[in-house]
Amino acid sequence: MAGELNDLGKRIARGIAEVRKTTGSELVAESGPVPLAGRIATPVIQHRRRKAEGTHRFVLILPFGEGEVRVELDPKDYAALTREMVRFWNEQGEAASKPPVPLKEDEA
Repeated sequence: MAGELNDLGKRIARGIAEVRKTTGSELVAESGPVPLAGRIATPVIQHRRRKAEGTHRFVLILPFGEGEVRVELDPKDYAALTREMVRFWNEQGEAASKPPVPLKEDEA
């Protein structure tokens, strides 16, 4: 029981630290609404400036279960992600725009 409470305390502390990262920043710009994972369209990218540090960050807002996951990237990592996405779309072409098709299970 004590180990579970200690683990819970660590998870809460990590969650609070993540909230502080974006709470102390101001929104510079955000993407247009995009429907992801069957949800109502919402912005998926935010450009934020941290007031205290004077740095810029990009926040990806991705659906996860009932909530969402926020991934904070510095401009260099965001640029690398963008280049990789463009490369993927260029290689896949029109097939990348089609919804995924579930794999059929083997019936034995």
